[in-house]
Amino acid sequence: MSDYKITFTVDGRVVPEKEILEMELSRYHHVFRIFDKKNIPVYLDNKELILAELLQLPLERAKIALAQTREALGKERTLELFAPEIEQGDNMWHEIGNTSRAGGNFQEAYVEVETENITLEQFMLFNQSLMKKNNLYLPSTIHPEHYYFDANHKGEQIIIETFGMYKEPSYLDLKPGSKADYPITPDPQVDVVMAGKTYLANDHSDTKMLGMHQLSKTKNGMKVKLGVFLPENAPKEIAEGHKWHLMVEFNNGLHIAAQQHPNFLQKKIMDAALNKMKKQQD
Repeated sequence: MSDYKITFTVDGRVVPEKEILEMELSRYHHVFRIFDKKNIPVYLDNKELILAELLQLPLERAKIALAQTREALGKERTLELFAPEIEQGDNMWHEIGNTSRAGGNFQEAYVEVETENITLEQFMLFNQSLMKKNNLYLPSTIHPEHYYFDANHKGEQIIIETFGMYKEPSYLDLKPGSKADYPITPDPQVDVVMAGKTYLANDHSDTKMLGMHQLSKTKNGMKVKLGVFLPENAPKEIAEGHKWHLMVEFNNGLHIAAQQHPNFLQKKIMDAALNKMKKQQD
């Protein structure tokens, strides 16, 4: 039995981990069907599996199969294989962006998370490892609809994901936002605010979608308020679907973070970084 606890609350309801894992497995099945339709073979430990076999895998083995396959495909080949879907995603976001006002009348979607015995420092170490590894393997184990991931030291990310688990994968350029970009006023006593702006990677057009996550230390863990702010004319299904995407993503991330054990020096560095970020927010 683990010595930590993760609790997700959405729209006032505590969501059991069982439901999150069921949703996660269903999305692995969704991606396996896409790979099958596109004739992309999926391998597990160098053995090709047919769709029927993939759909029988337990969740942990499904994760490994997709992660191994994506890492073997590589980033350049992934962009080639999913070029048609990327084009459809670009068209969708162009229509959304062109018909929505910037900076207001957002559709807001939130996921609240509280942990016991998983600290903010541990989560930040996990986040750093994700950026440093900068591969396709680890993101695939965090959410099956992370098709592509490329990060740099500035905190910028280029991703392909089915945003909100809606229709086709989107090819997105995520850039850190400043205090001026916050769509809402942060809650009192928040330690870290992570805001981001979202552009299309192909032509750098603004999707008019923002992200804003608020993270705070607690006595024996942390509280997180995950927020996505969709433009007014985005399909409502995206906001609802992204709540589930965030729950799957952060559930996996926090389980990995729980295994991080920062040493004395790392804790000092993390504390200094957190204090600097908090001062910049004030």
